[in-house]
Amino acid sequence: MGRLTLSHLTFTGTNVEPASVDFSPHVTVIHGPSDTGKSFIVDAIDFVLGAKELKEIPEREGYSRILLGFELATGERVTLARSVDGGSISLYRADVRVEPSTPPDETLAAKHSAASTKNVSRFLLNEVGLDEKQVRKNARNETHMLSFRDLTRLCLVGETEMQAEEAPGLSGNPVNKTKEVSVLKLLLSGEDDSALTAVPSAQDQKRLRGARQEVVERMLSQLESQLQDVAEPAELKTQLGKLNHTIDQHSAMIGSLTEQRGQLLRQHNELQSADSTQRSEYSDAAALRQRFTLLQKQYESDLARLEMIAEAGSLLGYFRSGTCVFCGAEPANQHLNLDCEGDTTSFGVSVESETQKTQGLLDDLLVTIESLDARAEVLRASIRTTRRDVVAAQKSIGKLEAKMNPEKGNLRELLAKRSEIEKNLGLYEQVKTFEDMIRRIADETEAEVATAVAGLSLTAVREFSAEISKRLEKWDYPSATSVRYDRNELDIIAGDQRRSAHGKGVRAVLHAAFTLALAQYCFDRDLPHPGFVVLDSPLVTYRPPDQSAEAGDEPPEGVVRAFYRDIQDSFDGQVIVMENTDPLDPLGHDALDIRFTKRVDVGRYGFMPALLEDRPADGLAIEA
Repeated sequence: MGRLTLSHLTFTGTNVEPASVDFSPHVTVIHGPSDTGKSFIVDAIDFVLGAKELKEIPEREGYSRILLGFELATGERVTLARSVDGGSISLYRADVRVEPSTPPDETLAAKHSAASTKNVSRFLLNEVGLDEKQVRKNARNETHMLSFRDLTRLCLVGETEMQAEEAPGLSGNPVNKTKEVSVLKLLLSGEDDSALTAVPSAQDQKRLRGARQEVVERMLSQLESQLQDVAEPAELKTQLGKLNHTIDQHSAMIGSLTEQRGQLLRQHNELQSADSTQRSEYSDAAALRQRFTLLQKQYESDLARLEMIAEAGSLLGYFRSGTCVFCGAEPANQHLNLDCEGDTTSFGVSVESETQKTQGLLDDLLVTIESLDARAEVLRASIRTTRRDVVAAQKSIGKLEAKMNPEKGNLRELLAKRSEIEKNLGLYEQVKTFEDMIRRIADETEAEVATAVAGLSLTAVREFSAEISKRLEKWDYPSATSVRYDRNELDIIAGDQRRSAHGKGVRAVLHAAFTLALAQYCFDRDLPHPGFVVLDSPLVTYRPPDQSAEAGDEPPEGVVRAFYRDIQDSFDGQVIVMENTDPLDPLGHDALDIRFTKRVDVGRYGFMPALLEDRPADGLAIEA
């Protein structure tokens, strides 16, 4: 497989001397104090390889172009040139170290394009045998053409990334995690994902997830604004408990009063019902008494008429024996009353009989009237008593209601307060629900990552882990044999902890081991790899567990010596190291040791020449 070798980095401009640094094809160590341009070299290399912007530093003023020299696998030397302001990249089929005076052989776009080969990404990928490779980007087996930018995080590691908690090879962006795992799989196996068949989808699930998450986050933001001045859930629950206790007390009191009122209302209703019944009975008795009075008068009138008839008959002789005064019948032909004494007529008997009958009826009626009058009097007394009881019951009910109304008002206020607290607790529950929804959406992304992880060969991961462990062991890293790369965690596990759980010094050393081990793994198996590794500050912050704070900030000598010895003896590609500390032993004949001093009077000041204000006055410079 083809490899790329960096030969030099040069800045050119008008009226400024070129700033250039050469790189050994094997090991280059650039060391010296901070702010001498070491990290800027890493940034400039990344910029020429397609990064969006270049770091701004004062020493850069006056320089307009960056030249990055390469040696290709064929032995051909080329130079990539790019303006410090960005834009396209010029390709020169020669080793150019001064401001170019001729047009470039080709002009390449800085951004990768699957539709065109005229970009720096496709040019470099073609040189290392990875052009047109496809990597999975989601769980539906949709693929994305590999870009050289996908490889740079695996071979060019800045100081920030070296010490970051994010796992080596991952950017920390969940959207790109599936693709980044697939890129690692490509390097470990040499096989891309072009054979995958995309699962048909009615719409872009990735965009849908993003839209769903955006909607949920907007709703969550609205809820959080409503809860801005609201107490925390724990405090609200405490308030709710106290309110419920107070409400129970008020409810019990109101319940007792309500029960008393209910009893009084039942008594009141019973009294009103009795009063109504009594009044109805009294009304009926009064009407009956009136009818009886009329009947009494009728009986008395009938008796008066009968008495008048009897008197008139006596006077007219209607009651004596002889010829009938009515029909003229002789006594022999008259039907006389057998019970009479023979001195009266049957007419007289009839009058007497009718009088007795009517008198009997009148006597019975008078007894009934007397009984009815007695009952009416009882009813009148009972009605008066019942009415007094009704009025007393109404007064008692009024007093209870007057006592209940303030309690009801307090209870309404307590219930309203409880309702508000329950509403706010409900809003907190909604917040929790929305946060769970966001986590579930994120879990869908994790499911995509899990699909990509399943493609990592266990054998490849085991051999890669062994390569990391072997390299750390050569560096005298504690318990190096137990260090491994975990396929599920996608991170290095050291001391039974993920790399992210360690301090930045350990994270930097483990990241350097990951990057170098990955490159050597590819070299040993003739798998595609860019061929070079650039590491910024892999050792400066590392301190082993047995080194006390009094030992100072310098990394341990044993680790420093072992690290530089290992990259010279056991690494087959090109490695460029930026460090603040100096190598303790001279480097080998095929290594390049570049020291920046940050002093204009001793050695090389830095990558860029010193600014005029940093230079001593003429005649005061001290010979190196």
